[in-house]
Amino acid sequence: MALLITHTGQSGVERGADRAARTVGFEVDGFSTFEQRDELAVLPPEIIADLKPCAQRGARSALRATLERASVLVIAVPDASEANRNAGVEALRRSARLAGVPHWVVDPLSDLDEIATKFRRMELVTDPLRVMITGPRLTRWRDGERLGWRVVAQLSLAPEAVARKHRILVVDDHRDTAETTCQLLRALGHECQAAISGVSGLEAAAFLKPDIALLDIGLPDLSGYEVARRLRETQPHHLFLAAITGWDQAQDSRDAIAAGFDSHVIKPAGADVIRGLLGQAELQLAG
Repeated sequence: MALLITHTGQSGVERGADRAARTVGFEVDGFSTFEQRDELAVLPPEIIADLKPCAQRGARSALRATLERASVLVIAVPDASEANRNAGVEALRRSARLAGVPHWVVDPLSDLDEIATKFRRMELVTDPLRVMITGPRLTRWRDGERLGWRVVAQLSLAPEAVARKHRILVVDDHRDTAETTCQLLRALGHECQAAISGVSGLEAAAFLKPDIALLDIGLPDLSGYEVARRLRETQPHHLFLAAITGWDQAQDSRDAIAAGFDSHVIKPAGADVIRGLLGQAELQLAG
């Protein structure tokens, strides 16, 4: 497993993160501006060596290109409670949401240890985990360099997460699909039980007591929505529910969330999709 720090070299936060990454041995990449400079001067040679010049001019282009490759985004600011007043920070957060990149806004008082631990858990299913670090330029905000350094240093100190073993229920009326999914999950080290109907899935859950359930919606007896509702009612512990279905209309996703599902994905669900769901479950169940 590996962590990789990405940035654009445009702010003090990024310069601090770059220096810390080289100190602790994390790989660094990202895109600088086409001109390879920030608002004040040409970038230092060591940062130019880490970054590729963006083909399009301007700092925003470099940010977009770097964000497209990021797994997660950290925006370091002087005061997180005031971050929404910074137009540049808000624009970057909107871009992250549109790109589906989870993001955190931190300041000098943030619990960086907690964030680093979350990232180490995400690293279990995303390898390498590309952590993009940036912040407002504020004419090279000096405390930003210190905060960027601290974020990366804390990542280096956080122990690598150990994958938890989960009890997973798979319900799909296509027997081969259910069994194949269980085989994959067992190969990943988890306990798994397959069922081919809603009723048999609920019966299996009573003995297995799953903490993750992957449910088809179009079952021959109960719908996946009803199975999800009953699991929520009968399972006393934290439970991550994912709908894996051929129903792909926007309303289907809304119905799944309303029924108590945490995620809704479209068939076919290959190994990468299953690993992604496990990553979501890991974060939710640990939170």
